Amino acid sequence: MRHTLHRTPGRGRGFGLLLLLLATPLTLWAQSFRLSGFLKVEYLYDTRQVVAAREGEFLLFPLPKSEATETDNFGAFVFFSRLRLNIGDLPQALGAQVTGYFEADFFGPNNGLESTFRLRRGFVRLAWEQAELLFGQEWSPLFTLAAFPRTVATTTGAPFQPYARQPQMRVTLKGQHVRFIGALAWQRDAFKDISFNGVSGIKQQQMAALPALHTHLQLFSQGGSMVGAGAYLKSLRPVATGDRFFALAVQGYFTLAGKGVTLRGKVTYGGDLTDHLMTGGYVYAPAAGRENDYYAAAFKPLQVLSGWIDIDGAGRVAPGLFVGYLVNQGAGSDLEGTVIGTAVRGPNIKQLWRLAPRLNLNHGPVRFAFELEVTSAVYASRFDDRYKPVGDTETATNIRGNFTVFLFF
Repeated sequence: MRHTLHRTPGRGRGFGLLLLLLATPLTLWAQSFRLSGFLKVEYLYDTRQVVAAREGEFLLFPLPKSEATETDNFGAFVFFSRLRLNIGDLPQALGAQVTGYFEADFFGPNNGLESTFRLRRGFVRLAWEQAELLFGQEWSPLFTLAAFPRTVATTTGAPFQPYARQPQMRVTLKGQHVRFIGALAWQRDAFKDISFNGVSGIKQQQMAALPALHTHLQLFSQGGSMVGAGAYLKSLRPVATGDRFFALAVQGYFTLAGKGVTLRGKVTYGGDLTDHLMTGGYVYAPAAGRENDYYAAAFKPLQVLSGWIDIDGAGRVAPGLFVGYLVNQGAGSDLEGTVIGTAVRGPNIKQLWRLAPRLNLNHGPVRFAFELEVTSAVYASRFDDRYKPVGDTETATNIRGNFTVFLFF
């Protein structure tokens, strides 16, 4: 017996409605969210042992000469691969266009946790025609998104270039060719494994009960060039029952956009910039009559002066060059008596320099990148009355060969 299947009209319409309901959220999701990022596969060779994070991937400077540090090193890494999520096409709020941004990688929070998924940046942005508010974690204004090196290395020029992402509240005022940036920010020490002698500012800033203050002024040309200057003021209270101390940094920078090449540069001078992965920090100076009393100590930030130039080519075959220099300036005034404690990264480094030529070969979504990074540290034998490294010196130089493959999506 042959049976005939009769389709119920309502059943077909119901199935179509179900498909429509399922497809609508996906369509809206595609309109409001955009996923992007890259895979980064690195092969790194060092001629000696270095001060670095994440199994040696994130290099700052070579270790002093010794029998144990004169050996070479080789590593391969994939954990700096990154995911980004842009959130847009949202309803307006307070007359502003609302967007969100989330960025993460597998770099981990410290050594031993490589390949762990971690937050890099995440913020809410409200944008009007001439103003913008940002709430969340974003690059420090000292890093300067409008002027930072385009190195192959993950460091993007650190420790010559300030490198930090901070929770912050930021306002940007925009004119036709001018931009003012003001921000209240809090420290995030993402690289505690390359911190020495107690360098860590999160708790000390929290106990100071004051956020850091950023101010920047930037002037833009129609061709994409830019000059700017900024300042950074933070306060720390290393001892809960002690006094606060303040540290100030200033910088000037530029971006010159030409045909097929961009020139960028920056000069930074400031105290206790360890939260931006630079050398320096602060020392505990004894109080008069209480020379050995840690709880009555005065705290003096150590100053560093750094500068860099970056030449960045464009096109399928894109050469580039980074040059950086840093010098330790010590405290701003003489210290009374013998220093009774320090929170300093690279305390006896007198000066640093780096020369890093690179070559990028771009083929659609794939980039083959080569970089030769020469970093030299001059170590001094003693300190003067301002805790500035002086006396006999010894130079340690590392040469890093970097071959990296990117896949952008």
